[in-house]
Amino acid sequence: MAKKSILFLILLAACTSHRIVTYSDYAQVKTDEPIASIEEKWGPPYAVRDRKDGSQEYEYIERIEVGNGIVSDNHYILVVRDGKVIGKYLTREQSPAYDLIYQEQPNYPND
Repeated sequence: MAKKSILFLILLAACTSHRIVTYSDYAQVKTDEPIASIEEKWGPPYAVRDRKDGSQEYEYIERIEVGNGIVSDNHYILVVRDGKVIGKYLTREQSPAYDLIYQEQPNYPND
């Protein structure tokens, strides 16, 4: 029984280690801030991409929900070189529209 409790606590800690990144968090990131300190606060990024100039893009995503569906995603991109943030930008993606009468909602899983 004790082994099951310990396993449950480990799984719970693993699931809660990721934090939701918000626009306010993104706005507070400064140039020359170490990416390691950001990863400590925010957790691991959704994706890391190498750029042609030798820098990397760290991508974090915030999903905006209204009711039972996802309305849009904010993609916060941090440009990193030598372990420090050298730039940042964000993109916003909206979920595709659908015909309420003829289509199931494509942006929300139907159970």
